[in-house]
Amino acid sequence: MAKFFETPRPKSFHIEPRYWDPKKEEREARQRRINAELGIENDGTYKPYIGKGEFRKGISQGRWSPERQRRRSNTRLLILIAITAALVYFMLK
Repeated sequence: MAKFFETPRPKSFHIEPRYWDPKKEEREARQRRINAELGIENDGTYKPYIGKGEFRKGISQGRWSPERQRRRSNTRLLILIAITAALVYFMLK
């Protein structure tokens, strides 16, 4: 009867790592030490390749316009067709 009024405790979750790679830990420690000596800070934060406003600027300059992309796609297609035709020609000759 005493268990009836007792509130259950939340179950805890604990996982043991299955694999341990000492060489990997040594490499990471060495890399951190070298970065510290060289003054390189790599805190793992994401640094975007495209800066703020670059996409909008690229669109306004026509760098990513649909017409230009279509032209590039057609050019690639024609080059691939020409290479394929040349290969077929040399194989059948």
